[in-house]
Amino acid sequence: MKIQPPFIAAITVASLFTGCAGTSPTRLVGNTIGVAGGALLGSTLGKRNPLATAAGAGAGLLLSESLHAGSTAAANKSYAAGYEKGRSDSAKQQYHTLIDRQREPAGGTEEPATLFDIPLPEREVGGAILKPSTRTLRIQE
Repeated sequence: MKIQPPFIAAITVASLFTGCAGTSPTRLVGNTIGVAGGALLGSTLGKRNPLATAAGAGAGLLLSESLHAGSTAAANKSYAAGYEKGRSDSAKQQYHTLIDRQREPAGGTEEPATLFDIPLPEREVGGAILKPSTRTLRIQE
């Protein structure tokens, strides 16, 4: 049994494209259109010169890939901005929940609190001299 050349070519092409399995279909279509359009323009402007056709195909691929890279960069930037916004919103929500919890009485009926003003004398803490001040102490029974 003799192996046919088209079969070998098909196996070779299939093995070369296995790395493209993770590529998006829109990228493949865009690259195909870019290469075909570039080859057509290169062939037309180069008067059917094979080198001009190949250069046009390369230029079409390069244009398609740069458009895809720009689109991907914009999408990644947008995703990162949305992610940071979500993180900050979550932190704000936790902060406001904590504040609301502290404002509401725990048991439902809050007993009155007594406030005491305590004078603090001039003192030295860690080499720094602190001026006399007053602190308020809240006592709830």
